[in-house]
This record gives sequence, structure tokens and C-alpha cells, in this order.
Amino acid sequence: MYFDPTDRPALKQHAKNCLRRCAPNIYLVSILCIVLTNAPTLVTEGPTLRLMLQAGSLEQAMEIYQNGGASGGFALTLAVLAMNIFLSLVMCGYKLYCLRASRQEDTGSVETLFVCFRQFWRFYCAQLLIGLFVMLWTFFFIIPGIIASYAYTQTFYIMLDHPDMSPMDAIQASKQMMRGHKFEYFILQLSFLGWAFLSLFTFGLLDIWLQPYMQVTFAGYYNALVNWHKPEPVDPEAFPDPEEWWKQ
Repeated sequence: MYFDPTDRPALKQHAKNCLRRCAPNIYLVSILCIVLTNAPTLVTEGPTLRLMLQAGSLEQAMEIYQNGGASGGFALTLAVLAMNIFLSLVMCGYKLYCLRASRQEDTGSVETLFVCFRQFWRFYCAQLLIGLFVMLWTFFFIIPGIIASYAYTQTFYIMLDHPDMSPMDAIQASKQMMRGHKFEYFILQLSFLGWAFLSLFTFGLLDIWLQPYMQVTFAGYYNALVNWHKPEPVDPEAFPDPEEWWKQ
């Protein structure tokens, strides 16, 4: 199984085929990811929303919204930071789930989302390094920062494929892999823009289908970059019968 990374229709069609094969489990996993991803927003915005509902007038509610509601202080900030770290590793697990789906392998259960916690520091260090490098490039101008962020897009797929590779080596490998492919990957992402706008009109419900569709497509793009091939099944007839072999 090989696709040209420039062939967007083939990549997206393959992703749809993989979704049909993995349904409905992949959508159930996506629902869990969406709920977890929105948890920090619910924690930070929940008090503000509660105060707005308790407001006596529209003007008072707007004033509460502009002021950001009640401040949660240091404890809330620490809780949100911990949740963001937790979710970043869950999303790495979701990438693994979608990578396996794109290769038509056994995706595993919901537990796949938490596989990366076994190598917590490895994946978290990669995220810190990527964030640091993108921030440093952004200091020069916005455009170099965006270009740098695209150079690092394959880092976690590489780390998932190579459990012993260090975060820095994976980042360097991603940079080499994305040379000449950054704009191509940008166009691939842009091709989902219409679906993203449509999702807004469904209050995010379309994301249950859209998120796995996008992530399996991106995983397929990585497969195309590394020229990944599905191992051929072993033909038992290709080997001699043991009893006949010993008679020789």
C-alpha cells in the first residue's frame, strides 16, 4: 500500500475506507477525545458562564463576560496546566490510534489513548522542545515560526514508529522528512477548511466524524512520506511440509 503524498484525493479516499473499516469504535474514541479536549475550557469558562446565567440583566452578563468572571487564582491555573499536559499525551495516543487505523492494523481499545504515558517524559520533552523552537523562530517573524511548526509535524509519528528514538532525533528526522513538503502539507490541511466551517453550524457535532477523518488522512500522509508498505501475509504453501522435508 503506497500513496503519493501529493495525491490528496487518494489519501482522503483511503482514510474514508479506513474509517468504514474501524467504525463504530473510532468514532467512540473520537467522542472521548473531544470531551477530554474541551475539559480545560469547561473548567476555566465554567465559573464565568455560571455568573452570567445568574446575572440580573444582559448588561450585567456582558460586563461579567468582559471581566472574565471570577478569578480561579493559582490553583485553577495549576489545574488547567496539569490538564493540558495530560491532554497533550492523550492526543499522541489518538495519533497512534489513527496511525494504526490508516495501516489497517488492530487499533486496540480506548486504552490506546493512554499508551504514551508509559514514556511520559519522552513525549512531553518533545512537545516542550517543539514549542520552544517554534517560539524562537516566531521571534524573528510570524512566517518563520509557521514554517518551523510545519517542519515538526511528523515528529510524533516518528516517535511512535521508533520507540527508542530520542525527542531531538525525532525532531531532526521530521525536519528532513518535511523538506519540500511543507506547502504540500499546508494544502492538505486547507482542504478540510470547508468541513471545519460546516462543523460550526452543527455546534461541533460534525467533529465526531471530521476529527478521525482528518487524523487518519494525516497519518496516511506520513505513511506516504516514509513509503510504508503493509507486510504481505505469509503463504503457508510457500514452505515445504516438515514431514516431507525430513524425508529428503
